[in-house]
Amino acid sequence: MRPATKAMKFTAAAMLLSAAIGALSAGSAFAQSAEKLTIRFTWKLKGEYAPLYVALDKGYYKAEGLDVQLAEGNGAQNVLKAIAAGNEKFGYGPAVAAAQAVSQGLPVKVASVYQTKAPMGVIAFPDIPLKTPKDLEGKRLAVSVGETFGDMLLPFTKINGVDITKITQIQMDASARTAQFLTRKTDVMSVYLSNELPQIEKRAGVTFNVLKVSDFGLNLLGASIYVGNAFAEQNPDTVKKLLRATEKGYRDTMADPKAAAKIMAKYMVVPEQPDVLERQVEATAVSTNAPAGKPIGWQEAADWESNLKLLKETGGIADIKAVNAYYTNQYLQ
Repeated sequence: MRPATKAMKFTAAAMLLSAAIGALSAGSAFAQSAEKLTIRFTWKLKGEYAPLYVALDKGYYKAEGLDVQLAEGNGAQNVLKAIAAGNEKFGYGPAVAAAQAVSQGLPVKVASVYQTKAPMGVIAFPDIPLKTPKDLEGKRLAVSVGETFGDMLLPFTKINGVDITKITQIQMDASARTAQFLTRKTDVMSVYLSNELPQIEKRAGVTFNVLKVSDFGLNLLGASIYVGNAFAEQNPDTVKKLLRATEKGYRDTMADPKAAAKIMAKYMVVPEQPDVLERQVEATAVSTNAPAGKPIGWQEAADWESNLKLLKETGGIADIKAVNAYYTNQYLQ
């Protein structure tokens, strides 16, 4: 074999340099062409946000030509107002909050719902019987303004034949509920199974009795993606791309919650204990809406109608608009 000549070496080096420049140019072109978007969560980072971080970490958003930032928020109504004003494009939070915003006249919609039955429960220490809603009678329940179960207590008791006058409702600040429960100043407390329950059980070192409210007729629409009406109408392809990538993140999370929890751990601003984070992600995965033959996130009119009826009965909304004012499936593929 002949030794490489200077010309051959120069040609090879030039080819490598050209390839490197091409790769850099392609990367630069993507960075310039990728559409920058923020999905604003309605609260601080927690395990139930894992599917979106899986989509981000695995490059599903990037593959759709989207440069997505996932950001913390400070309450569902604040996020919804920002979307309505055009200051935010997308939000991620409970669908019931969007229902209230729409009923108040805000121009927003739910583009996808991932939980047709929000993973919510009522808990008690092991020595406090709690197997059926009837067991709530004679108990002290901490309630806070805007706390979901407290707002829905009346219809829940009606559905299950519980005498609400026999439940002692103790009004307190939301931040005090856990401490009051753990020091046994209240008997029962409502929690989200995909967030608070794993944290409180770890802190207390016990396994609580859990009453899953969805097992007893209280089916509330949970995690969802909000979008402003004007933005969605003007940018339908962007919404479709975002939902398509998010669905992939959900599918991966459902298939392997432990792997999803490890991905989520990389993004936690305040580190969570691995076993707690894993339980949060698992609870999220098992509560995800995945109707047969439909994309993850698909919404049913019947679910919306029952939720709107509950909200009206409890004073959460004054009037019910046409159901298509609240949600749309047109961006799901």
